Amino acid sequence: MNKFVVFPLLAVFAMLVSCSGSDSGNGPELPEEKNEVFFGKLLFGGSSIADDTKCTLHIVGDSASVTLFGVSFAPAMPAMDIVIPGLACEKKNGTYFIKGKDIVPTVKGAPVTRYKMSSVDASLTDDKFVLNTVTAMGTIGFSNAYVEIKPVVSGKSYKGDLLSGDFVKGIVVDLDMDDSSSTMDVVLNDVKFAANMPLTLNITLKDVPYVEYDGIITFKAENIAPYMNSETEPAPAYMFAVVEGTVSGSNLLLSAKMASGLAPYLAGMEFVFNGVEVAK
Repeated sequence: MNKFVVFPLLAVFAMLVSCSGSDSGNGPELPEEKNEVFFGKLLFGGSSIADDTKCTLHIVGDSASVTLFGVSFAPAMPAMDIVIPGLACEKKNGTYFIKGKDIVPTVKGAPVTRYKMSSVDASLTDDKFVLNTVTAMGTIGFSNAYVEIKPVVSGKSYKGDLLSGDFVKGIVVDLDMDDSSSTMDVVLNDVKFAANMPLTLNITLKDVPYVEYDGIITFKAENIAPYMNSETEPAPAYMFAVVEGTVSGSNLLLSAKMASGLAPYLAGMEFVFNGVEVAK
């Protein structure tokens, strides 16, 4: 009988010791929590559109959220605070990596589906925070460690007028040709399609096939997604249905049409460029 009494007493004693150890600070650690505030550049399409934007990062364990304050992407657009919730966070070698897929941000607590982010990628190293999100309207980001990278362009340049409807703007178009693959990159610099368009864009169409016959170069591509500014991924929201052109002597003639199914102000838009070769 003594054995049957001793064993339950030992179990109770072990439980009491375990509870005592937990109370003395030997229990499981609470999740790490961070609340950081940054001031830096607001990025749209890879270019800086504001220099002193406030951004906060809140981390609890393996979860995170980011808030961009006073965000506006056009003069007529009211400034708003955008919260990006429900992000996954992982810490490796002192750096926090923050990611998310198909995230719907909120404004004043309400979800805003038109700004849905197909991907969110961010990192925090020491006090340097960089954020990049992909939306249907283009990439939106933030950085307090932003360094503008000037593209290195080779090939030939052509200066002339870009015509879109009744709007005319002088621009430079670069053609970077690869003889080994018979393809070229077509770069349209400082593009605007309307007088009230708030930003100028650098548009790159990559790997456009071309042929050369009797000294005349012709090129054409269909259903091609451009690269906007310094972005490393193409932007389907600005899809070209067709782009084609001819280089004859020192003259470049280029025409293009945007795809249908895009935003109303872009769908089916057509423009032409006529330029003359200039020295770089």
